[in-house]
Amino acid sequence: MRLSEPFETKRMKFRLLHINDIEAIYRQFSDPEMCNYFSEPPCDWEEAKGIIEHYKYPDGKDNLRYGMFDKETDAFIGTCGYHYWDQKLSQVEIGYDIWKDYWKQGYVSEALPELINICYEHLGVDCIYILTHPHNYASMASVSKLGFNVCEPCRNTDEEQVCMKLMRVEWYDKSSF
Repeated sequence: MRLSEPFETKRMKFRLLHINDIEAIYRQFSDPEMCNYFSEPPCDWEEAKGIIEHYKYPDGKDNLRYGMFDKETDAFIGTCGYHYWDQKLSQVEIGYDIWKDYWKQGYVSEALPELINICYEHLGVDCIYILTHPHNYASMASVSKLGFNVCEPCRNTDEEQVCMKLMRVEWYDKSSF
């Protein structure tokens, strides 16, 4: 599988973002409730275009972002991907955002195993981590179920963040869950 190839899970289709997704991306990253736990302030229309452009060609880059869409209705659910791929440290940060109409419906638990496998198989990293707002309890609970544990920060940030990581050996050792 090439990173740019679409794929599916039980309920979702994943594909790279393109300019036709501009309204959904703008809505996602400009909504104040959605941005409550983001590390960036709400975006404007041009910044939404920049998000799409930034993730346009992922193969060989240190970042990737998939749009997640409902298989039956094609409705936009959110995005997931990776950034801050550090080949020297053999680690990568992943991120995800689910549109608020889809919160607490298991979409993170369905999407992240696919993303985790992509990171371990295609990037060859030993560690995957997330940084999350300290009050984003739902996110921390979701990744804990997948085996992520709170740890010291994996990279420096200017904001207060909780770092949680999952080591390759723990992911493939199914008895650790």
